[in-house]
Amino acid sequence: MTDTLHCPDCETEIESADNLETSSDVPEVEVEEDGSFSLFENRDLFLCKSCKRPLGVGRSK
Repeated sequence: MTDTLHCPDCETEIESADNLETSSDVPEVEVEEDGSFSLFENRDLFLCKSCKRPLGVGRSK
């Protein structure tokens, strides 16, 4: 069974990696209660191929 996404901006149905574009790596961020933040490992940012809206980040391996 495969999962599908729907882009909320352009309503494209994302059925496979062919419908995604990989952008540059982005850092994983954790925001603390006091407003400070910590940076962790970089992750791939996946965008809708049609409108370039960010849809998700890659999982750690």
